[in-house]
Amino acid sequence: MAIRAITLLLISFLFAGCTLFSTTAEPEEAEEYEIIYPEPDPDISQTLDTYRDSLNRKMGVRIATVTDTMRFDQPEGALGNLAADALRYRAAGELRKHIHTGIIGADSFKLFFTPGILTLGEVYEFMPYDNHLVVLTLDGRMMRNLINEVAKIGGAPVSGVRFTINDDSASGILVNSEVIEDDRLYYVATSSYLANGGDQFSALWNPVERQDLNNISIRDLYVNHFRNIRVLNPVIDGRVRK
Repeated sequence: MAIRAITLLLISFLFAGCTLFSTTAEPEEAEEYEIIYPEPDPDISQTLDTYRDSLNRKMGVRIATVTDTMRFDQPEGALGNLAADALRYRAAGELRKHIHTGIIGADSFKLFFTPGILTLGEVYEFMPYDNHLVVLTLDGRMMRNLINEVAKIGGAPVSGVRFTINDDSASGILVNSEVIEDDRLYYVATSSYLANGGDQFSALWNPVERQDLNNISIRDLYVNHFRNIRVLNPVIDGRVRK
């Protein structure tokens, strides 16, 4: 309701402002008029300031501490590892079963982490989209295709797998330390954006089965994961190598 009220106030304010500039003059005469921007309405400004202060307090809440710079790098990055692990761990906890892999595209995120306090507002900037958690079931062939798609682009945030990129393809693929079996089923945690075809991993688009966890937003997932860890340390473990 608060957001709606602010929106209505802003629309009213803009509409009121626009009427000050209206004129019946012909286009060629418009240059004779000096446009004078009105001063902000003090009542509206005061109302917006009230919400702004409340929002700033909420967004400034400390979520975790970052010990060193964390980025999305290729073939592997510390922030990518953290992001993919969080998906896999949360999916496993929700479904009470083993999730083999987590994957998300680095393009889903808008910033990297620098040393210091990580606030709620920064996590919202980090993941600004309203996507939710999805668990896909892939057979071994699909799983191998997925890893090769990751290799083709030089690496992406993945969890639960290890492989080497050779000539834009994956070799030595291990899923949870095991060789992929073509007829075996694998559970993959990802975002609705990727599952809906929003990235370049086509192996995710036609799974054997799909389970949408609509009540778990990716943004809230990261807030909770970072808050539980409390101290974020960069970890590169060689899951993707070149």
